[in-house]
Amino acid sequence: MSTTHLTLDEARRIIDQAFLPLHCTTVADREDASFSLKVSDEAGRALYSIAHLARSQYSEPIRFAGLIEQARLELSKDGHALYPWSMPFQVDLKHC
Repeated sequence: MSTTHLTLDEARRIIDQAFLPLHCTTVADREDASFSLKVSDEAGRALYSIAHLARSQYSEPIRFAGLIEQARLELSKDGHALYPWSMPFQVDLKHC
């Protein structure tokens, strides 16, 4: 069984939920299917950012989950409490 590759829109929806209760803003670059992200607090102060997330970094769910977990760990180490989160995996039924 294999997992499906994530689309740009799916990756952005997933990452929006990964940093709650903080605010996550993403900006898509449709030209190369990448996006940037910024996590900020209620006052709008930037706490964490990634300037460019390439398709190769988000399309594989396991790799993307690792990237998100690393960012969450860094925020936690800086004293920011996050809601529990886990990567929502999708099963590719075409390959079953």
